[in-house]
Amino acid sequence: MRNNAIALALAVAACAGSRSAGQGDAPRIADADLGRLAQEQMQPVDDARRYLASARDELARARLRLEQTKQEDGLARADQQSADADQQRAAAGARLAEQSREPAQLEQARQLQEKAQMAKRAADARLDWAQKLVTSRQTAVQAAERQVQLGDAKLEQSKLRALQVVGIPAAGKYDPARFQAQADGAQQAFDAELAKAREQDNQTVAAQRRYEDLQRMMQARGSAVPTGG
Repeated sequence: MRNNAIALALAVAACAGSRSAGQGDAPRIADADLGRLAQEQMQPVDDARRYLASARDELARARLRLEQTKQEDGLARADQQSADADQQRAAAGARLAEQSREPAQLEQARQLQEKAQMAKRAADARLDWAQKLVTSRQTAVQAAERQVQLGDAKLEQSKLRALQVVGIPAAGKYDPARFQAQADGAQQAFDAELAKAREQDNQTVAAQRRYEDLQRMMQARGSAVPTGG
């Protein structure tokens, strides 16, 4: 019984030691081990910390841009509702003109319908642009999150390398392959999300151009639509 208790205690201690040595889900360098480095030996670690800080700043900016984009989506939806109402009024006017059969009223109804249809096309294009913009900004946030994860992985890897370069014995209890695998996985995830964000940005720009082309056509006809934010 006593031997079983001792074996259990040793197993728990071994697991705790393994975790402290960076053997958990995400390998990390213990602060006590990093503290063995002198300040002049911390340059690689300091560089990695700056990269991580920059990634966190970019994540904050990406989240802010996403919130601003959601306002544009709301304006685009309101613009579309207004265009739908204009189409309904133009249709009602056309029905009255058909009843009267007066040439002037028929012509006016035709022009109103034409403007309403173009306004609807522009409103639909604006909403399509706004929705693509929201999607691309959401992906940009995800890419920024992956970059923060990459920065964290690089920071831990830089700590281990700093310990190894100086030859501190504590470095031997860490598995470099796990730190490398973590960094490689974070890099791949970031690269994939970044490529996705860039592709969506291209689609967003194309949608914006379609909307702006329709907007210019309406302005040329003397019926401008609201400018997007």
